[in-house]
Amino acid sequence: MSSEITVFGSINMDLVVYSAKEPQKGETVIGSSFETFQGGKGANQAVAAARLGSDVSFIGKVGSDSFGKQLQENLISESVNIEMLYSHEGESGVAFINVFEDIVENQIIVVSGANAFVESQQVSKESLNQIDILISQLEVPPKQIEDLYIRAKGSCFRILNTAPAVPISEELLKNTDLLVMNETELETLSGETLESRNIDSIISSIKGLSLKNHQSIAQLKSQPCPQTLYIQKV
Repeated sequence: MSSEITVFGSINMDLVVYSAKEPQKGETVIGSSFETFQGGKGANQAVAAARLGSDVSFIGKVGSDSFGKQLQENLISESVNIEMLYSHEGESGVAFINVFEDIVENQIIVVSGANAFVESQQVSKESLNQIDILISQLEVPPKQIEDLYIRAKGSCFRILNTAPAVPISEELLKNTDLLVMNETELETLSGETLESRNIDSIISSIKGLSLKNHQSIAQLKSQPCPQTLYIQKV
C-alpha cells in the first residue's frame, strides 16, 4: 500500500549534545544537556507532509537495534504509513550533533547505517501506480533512487532534494521532474562556481544543467542572500 505522497529516503536517530563552548583538540568540556530526535532528511519530509494533512507513506530501512523500533513508533505517532519501511539486520542510521551555544554553531557526523541498504525494489509496480507525488533526497544510495525514478516515469510526479551535495548521474537528473537545491548543491551539479549575490550567475548555472521541457528547479535558501528562485522550462 502507498499514499498520494510517498517519501523514499533516510531516517536517523539524532543524538544531540549541547555545550556552552566548542572543545579544542584533546579537550573535555561539560555539556549542558542531551536530547534525541527523529532525523534524516527523508523522515523529516514525510513528517512535515503528514503534519500538513497529507496522506503520506515512508519507504526506507531502520536497523534491528533499539533505535529502529523507536523510529518506527515515532512515524506511526505522526500518522505516516510505514508498510514499506523495512528492518535491516544491523544498526539504524544515526547523526551525532554537537551544538555550541555561545557561538551558535554546530558540528554533525552522520553514520548511514540501515539507510545504505535502502532498495528501489521495496516499492512494487502496483504501489507506484497509487502514488501521486514521489519525493527523495541523497541520503540513500543514488543508484536506487535512479532506478525507482525510472520505474516511476509516467505514473507520478518525481521530486528530488539534491542534499547532501554529492554528484548524481545524468540518468537520475533527467528522470526527475522537480529539483530542489541550494547554491552549494547547484555548484556540485553544474560544476560551476557561483558568484555571491549574483542572480545571473545562478540562472546561468541552472541553464547549464540542460533541463528537459518537463523539468523545473526550485532553488531555496541561497546564501549569503536568502531568497527563493523557481525556474520552469517551457
